[in-house]
Amino acid sequence: MFSPSRPERVAIVHEWLVNHAGSEKVVEQLLQIYPQADLYAVVDFLGPGERGFLGGRVARTTFIQRLPGARRRFRHYLPLMPLAVEQHDLSGYDLIVSSSHAVAKGVLTGPDQLHVCYIHSPIRYAWDMQHQYLRESGMERGLKGAFARAMLHYMRLWDSRTAVGVDRFVANSAFIGRRVRKVYRREAGVVHPPVDVARFALRADKEDFYLTASRMVPYKRMPMIVEAFARMPQRRLVVIGDGPDMDKVRAAAGPNVTVLGFQDDATLIDHMQRARAFVFAAEEDFGITPVEAQACGTPVIAYGRGGSLETVRGRGDPARRTGVFFDAQTPEALIAAVEAFEALPVPIAPETCRRHAEDFAPERFRERFAAEVERAWAAFHGEPDATTVPVSASVSVPQSVPRAISCPDLSLISMPDVPAPSPAATPTAAAPVSMPPTPTAPAEPDIVPAVLAAWQPRPDPMALPPQPAPAAAVVPAHPARPIGELLRTLRPLSDGDIAHILVVQRRMGLRFGEAAVALDLASQADVLRALSMQFNYPCALDLSRFGAGGLVVATDPHGAQAEAFRELRSRILAGPRVPLAVLSPDRGDGRTHVAANLAITFSQLGERTVLVDGNLRTPALHRVFGLKERASLSDLLNGRRPARPFDRSAELPGLFVMQVGAPPPNPLELLQQPLFAVLLRELQREFDRVIVDTPPARDSADARVIAATCGQGVLVGRNGRTDARAMNLLVERLRRTRADIAGVVLNAY
Repeated sequence: MFSPSRPERVAIVHEWLVNHAGSEKVVEQLLQIYPQADLYAVVDFLGPGERGFLGGRVARTTFIQRLPGARRRFRHYLPLMPLAVEQHDLSGYDLIVSSSHAVAKGVLTGPDQLHVCYIHSPIRYAWDMQHQYLRESGMERGLKGAFARAMLHYMRLWDSRTAVGVDRFVANSAFIGRRVRKVYRREAGVVHPPVDVARFALRADKEDFYLTASRMVPYKRMPMIVEAFARMPQRRLVVIGDGPDMDKVRAAAGPNVTVLGFQDDATLIDHMQRARAFVFAAEEDFGITPVEAQACGTPVIAYGRGGSLETVRGRGDPARRTGVFFDAQTPEALIAAVEAFEALPVPIAPETCRRHAEDFAPERFRERFAAEVERAWAAFHGEPDATTVPVSASVSVPQSVPRAISCPDLSLISMPDVPAPSPAATPTAAAPVSMPPTPTAPAEPDIVPAVLAAWQPRPDPMALPPQPAPAAAVVPAHPARPIGELLRTLRPLSDGDIAHILVVQRRMGLRFGEAAVALDLASQADVLRALSMQFNYPCALDLSRFGAGGLVVATDPHGAQAEAFRELRSRILAGPRVPLAVLSPDRGDGRTHVAANLAITFSQLGERTVLVDGNLRTPALHRVFGLKERASLSDLLNGRRPARPFDRSAELPGLFVMQVGAPPPNPLELLQQPLFAVLLRELQREFDRVIVDTPPARDSADARVIAATCGQGVLVGRNGRTDARAMNLLVERLRRTRADIAGVVLNAY
């Protein structure tokens, strides 16, 4: 297929054009990126004076445009919209960009057309918000409710099916990216939507009142905000907006709450500029209003879920902070957040808020979205870059090879069969070693004499004489230190900060860490790391020590990906305790990523674990762990004494890493000699777990030789990339050796 250097024929597809709101502002910017594009929509009811943002374009619409009452009640035709959007004939375009929060992504495209979907959200009311939608619409029961549930079920089926027709998802926030992953099992880039910050002027002098402004619908939690301020009579609140919850807002308001109702833009902006802080209690996909408030130089007190975590800097460096978070949609949590905001030791600067808001300007959106499309275009017409391999929380390790990997035509792949040596005899597996109670790290074993004793050729005359093993490093164990003292090792907390935390702790009945989070003097991650220090649970407190290897188990030990690796560890623990080789057919499958993180999980369990870089052709573990490259394995296999057989990390005291050093010219010959089996036997005697990374199996026979010598292997494949025939060929060749297959890991699932 001929691949043009850039797309020439472009179509932009939107749901419906009835006003100029948030999603339409995205379409406005898309048309500036692609001025040659044609515009498509389900309906277009914009008046002649409202079309300025479209550059005078009139969208090509569907049959719903002509149905009775569609102008006012087009949403009632939602069950027909999947059929309608599929009638758009887009066969003449190179690039299709859909702006979708309902059905726009469902357009039909061909194999030579790139479809990029800027997704505002999967259909909220059909997925995780279905029950809330039915409850708020009064359709939980009855005939109407039954029809609505059936219709939403159909919409979910259609929505899932049409997701496969999108080549690249770009979400409007990381929150929506997680929803895309949950609903469609697809990864999405993130480009925040444009916010017209230019129409908001910075004002540094603030008045003594708080502001909240929103449509008064249930999920905005406006009555809750008013109730919280009614219980703080010394603080003044101004409320702007209208909607179904207006009566509840007025009923909850006290003398210190002023309800202005609906106001024009000029009045709203004036209040935003003068307010001491803007209060936002909704869980939004993105949330433009908090960005607009920050564009005025006004800090934000926001509910710490959803898009607010990306639009407001509520944690981290006090000099860069633009707001404060509260962790529950309750009056008590909001009251604590307001008190925390007023007790901040470093007041939030209006100029900091403005600079942060400018990062969401329309020109930044255009730059970032155009870059996403360019990368997708290059990958679509060439080879995608797969140097990084993320592991999702759904890492699976079946006890046998999945049935989906069927026997391929072996003639399609040519790889010489190299006989592998039989595995060395292994001692009886010992019981797992529990976490040592002493504060010292495991001593570094000296395996060199035993290995060199098995070396048959004459030793290198330049080999170093035997050297004593270095003294064991001291591991910081902190079972008796209070969490406040440990937090001070992670955050620059002054004595005044500690005093503020203690005051809020006593007043609100919180734990010290909870109070520190409420005051934004520490993050939840800081508290978890401090607890890890208290319980002597190894994790990486200094991320600068590591390279760009994605060691999620060390740097984010409480995250979903780390939990997936612990699940993999549990499966392996149920099997025999023999050295484990980690294999994959091709480069970019994530083999080294899995081996490194799996080794860390065993060290966190309290087991002495050694991770051996068995890739003698293109070693990578030293880069993954940010280590200075040194010779170790290559020296041992050549009968020389390495200056330092293992590398250690202060944060991961139970983990030992054996590097390769300079890649030797004869890797397969070194691995097939008996000395490699002797080395593994000595490592197994000294360590609880031995894990060996391998080179790609398609490139050489090294991986199969290593697996046969170890005795068992875990296979790694990448979803949507690894060829099933190559995986099946690797399985068949491993079966010809004595290596057991412990399981299969599917990456980026």
